[in-house]
Amino acid sequence: MNNSFIAIENVSLELDDVVDNTAQLRQKETDIIAIIEAINRLMENKDWLILKEKIFDGVVENLLRLRNTEVEKKPLNGPVIHSLNGQLSWAKKYSNLDSLAIIYKQDLTKIRKLLYGKDN
Repeated sequence: MNNSFIAIENVSLELDDVVDNTAQLRQKETDIIAIIEAINRLMENKDWLILKEKIFDGVVENLLRLRNTEVEKKPLNGPVIHSLNGQLSWAKKYSNLDSLAIIYKQDLTKIRKLLYGKDN
């Protein structure tokens, strides 16, 4: 007996009730706007430039050097290289506030598109 036919006949194809997530999207929109504004204020602060130059740029350079050293080794140590690549990606993302702000602005655009149906 073909049970798949029975299953198909008994399955309802009606869509479930639509969940209204407008309140959560509006809250996320508010949070992202606050984050973008904080990033912009931080970028204008001279202290951030000092931290970026003295700490964060050095972290990225150090991770690049470590990764390149690992790549040159024979045999290659894949897990270490993958770990360093992940750390490098994280360091680049969070040490460059311009690119971090862009990421949040893209998220904001997506949320606004869901909320309002267009880019705002």
